[in-house]
Amino acid sequence: MATVRFSKELIDRIVAKARSNMAPAVTKAEETKPDNSWGQRIYDTMFLEAKPFIAQAPAGWLKMVDRMDIEQVGDARCNMRFTFSPSVPWPNVFVTTATAKKERSYSDGIALTDEHVWSEFYAEVVAYNQRVSAAQQRQADFVNMVSKVCDAYSTLAPALKAWPPLWDLIPDDVKDKHREIKERTKNEVVLDVDIGKLTAMSTAAKFGI
Repeated sequence: MATVRFSKELIDRIVAKARSNMAPAVTKAEETKPDNSWGQRIYDTMFLEAKPFIAQAPAGWLKMVDRMDIEQVGDARCNMRFTFSPSVPWPNVFVTTATAKKERSYSDGIALTDEHVWSEFYAEVVAYNQRVSAAQQRQADFVNMVSKVCDAYSTLAPALKAWPPLWDLIPDDVKDKHREIKERTKNEVVLDVDIGKLTAMSTAAKFGI
């Protein structure tokens, strides 16, 4: 087989493949976020006391929105968007209450501030964050270990011997190169000697002839 050396480009391609192989697990964890029904539940809780007034407000006094961004719940980062269908009334200026506040002046993101009121949602968000974090950490650990295997060797063959599954991360063109049979050139040496005579003389010498 041909000698394939670890270049920076090859290591980068292997590491990218390692990261890609672990990406589905991260995506799967990200898809387990609290479902969209939480949007209406959060909306109804935030505006529980104001809903009678919202219902009486003349058309045009409130804007209508089809989504809501929750950036924080208690001490847990959330960064989740919930959608409404149909759209719901929303204050033109969000007023801080005992349970929620506008997260930033330049965005419409909301922070839910009372962990007791939001305890069920808070628990779901924390569990979700932990699942995503764990998947991301596994991905980072895998990539780091693969990188260390590559860094430990100057060529591919001994790295594959140390950890055979590395083969699955090797680009196809590099696999093809690795499979190539490297023909070693042998130098032909012509001896100007009668080998038969030499052997006979050696044998005779053993007998003192």
